[in-house]
Amino acid sequence: MMLSWWALKRYGLALIAATGLQLITIPVRDFLTVSDVMLLGVACVTFFAFRFGKAEAIVASITSVLLVDVFHVQPYYTLAVHNIDYFVSFCVMLAVGIFIAQLAQQNRLSEQERREAERLKDRESIRANLLRSIGHDLRTPLGTIMGASSLISDETLQLPPHRYQEQARNIYQQSLILKNQIDKMLELSRIRDLESTHIWSEVPAEDLVSAALARSNQEARDKFIIHCHVNSLIADSALIEIALANLIDNAFVHGEPPFEIHLFKHGGAYQVRVCNSPCQRPLKRQDAGTGLGLLICDAVAKLHNGRFEFNNDGSVVTATLIWNA
Repeated sequence: MMLSWWALKRYGLALIAATGLQLITIPVRDFLTVSDVMLLGVACVTFFAFRFGKAEAIVASITSVLLVDVFHVQPYYTLAVHNIDYFVSFCVMLAVGIFIAQLAQQNRLSEQERREAERLKDRESIRANLLRSIGHDLRTPLGTIMGASSLISDETLQLPPHRYQEQARNIYQQSLILKNQIDKMLELSRIRDLESTHIWSEVPAEDLVSAALARSNQEARDKFIIHCHVNSLIADSALIEIALANLIDNAFVHGEPPFEIHLFKHGGAYQVRVCNSPCQRPLKRQDAGTGLGLLICDAVAKLHNGRFEFNNDGSVVTATLIWNA
C-alpha cells in the first residue's frame, strides 16, 4: 500500500529533525559525552512519539542511533563501532526509542477510548433527558384530552352547549400539541437514522432558511427578519434544516417579536442563531412542550461536533447552533 503524501511528510520531518539535532551538536562534541547526545536523541524520539505517532518516532530513533555513531563515536563519519560498550548503548537507545513509541501509541489509544466513553455517556444523558421530556410533553395533552372527553361522554352530566364546545376545543388544541410532539419524535428518529449517513455539503444560506420556514408553524413564516451574513454553510443540510425549524417554532410559540434569524461565521465556526424578545405573558398549559425541540437542536449540534447554546438575559432570548467549518 502506497504511503500518503502527509505520511511521507511526517517521516521526512522526523528524519530532518533527528539529523538537525545531531548536526548542531558537532561543534560542541568535545564538551559532550556520547550519553549526553543519546539523551538528546531520546528527547527527539519522545516528541515525535507523542506529537505524531509510533512510526515517526521509530524513524527518529533509528536516525538518531546511526548519526550518534557517525558524528560522536570515533572514528568519526563512519558506522564502525570498535567499542562493544557503544554498541550496547546504541541497542539500548534504539530499544528505548521503540518502547517510548509504543507507550505513546497506547496512550493515544487510551485517550481515544476515553473520548468514546465520554461520547457514549453524553448520548445516554441525552436519551435520559429525552425520555423525561417525552413523558412530560405527552402526558399533559393526553391528560387534558382524557379529561375533556370524559366530561363530554358522561351522560349523567347535563352541561350547557357552550361547555361542550369548550371541551371540544380543548380536545382539538391538545390534539394539535400531541401531533406536534409526535412529529418531533419522528424527527429525532430521523436524526438517529442520519447519524450513520452524516453527509457534509455546501448549503446555500437562503435555501436553508426557506426550507426551515416551510417546515415551521405557518403563522410564523412572515414574522421573522432574516440576516444572512454568509452565502453558504458547510453542514448536513437535512439535520441543520430540522434544527433551525425547531428553533423558529420555539421562538414563535414561547417568545415575542421581534423575531430574527442570523446566519454567520465567526472565528472559523458557523453559527445559526434565532433571537426573540422574552415572553411577557404567563405561559398557558397549551404552550407546553419545548423540551423536545431543544433536545433536537442539541443532538444536531453534537452530530456536527459543535454545541448548542440557549441564553435569556432578560431583554433578548438567543438560541444558537455552533460548529466548526
